Amino acid sequence: MNFVVIISTDGGVLSSLLPNPYFRQRIRCVISDRDCGAIEKATAFNVPVTVHKTTSGLEFSDFIVQKFSKDPPALFVSFYTRLFRGELLSFAKDKLVNLHPSILPACPGQDGFGDTVKSKSRFVGATIHLVDDGVDTGTPIIQSAAPYNPEKSIAENRHAVFVQQCKMLLQTIKYFDEKRLVIDELRNVHIKDTRYAPGEFSPNLDDDLPF
Repeated sequence: MNFVVIISTDGGVLSSLLPNPYFRQRIRCVISDRDCGAIEKATAFNVPVTVHKTTSGLEFSDFIVQKFSKDPPALFVSFYTRLFRGELLSFAKDKLVNLHPSILPACPGQDGFGDTVKSKSRFVGATIHLVDDGVDTGTPIIQSAAPYNPEKSIAENRHAVFVQQCKMLLQTIKYFDEKRLVIDELRNVHIKDTRYAPGEFSPNLDDDLPF
């Protein structure tokens, strides 16, 4: 199993997971539409990188289809800040996922965590979801929740969500690696061999998650 990271940010989650052997052994390459911090971080770990500079989401989407049409990966992981367009949405259907720092469908958009805090929600969290043609509207695969602690700084609360995102991404990769994710005709996501006991994550993380 291999996956491709599509990114246009500094790559905090990527940087945190690159030292992880399970993650690094399965990452195929990193592709971006600009020079960004994530490219430097991937290069430092000898991960192949491609930069295709463009400000057009459609052009970048078409470039990805062209690049991987003959040998698509098992999964695309998006940290991309524009909307994907065109043929890519069908080419990568059910294997393109996005990380979002809120408990969707609450607080979609560019500042999911900040909007959650502004809403005075008692919980913060994150979502990994399938990508469709909307803004953070795809079906969730896994979500996390944690009490917002007003005794801590916003940065400390945000870091807790960041750690959740790292764990959830590794879990999602493991789902695809083990072919445990099934999507039915109603776009419901089913995960084989998992649990839904009360806890921080739904579904619960695997006991043997290599985090």
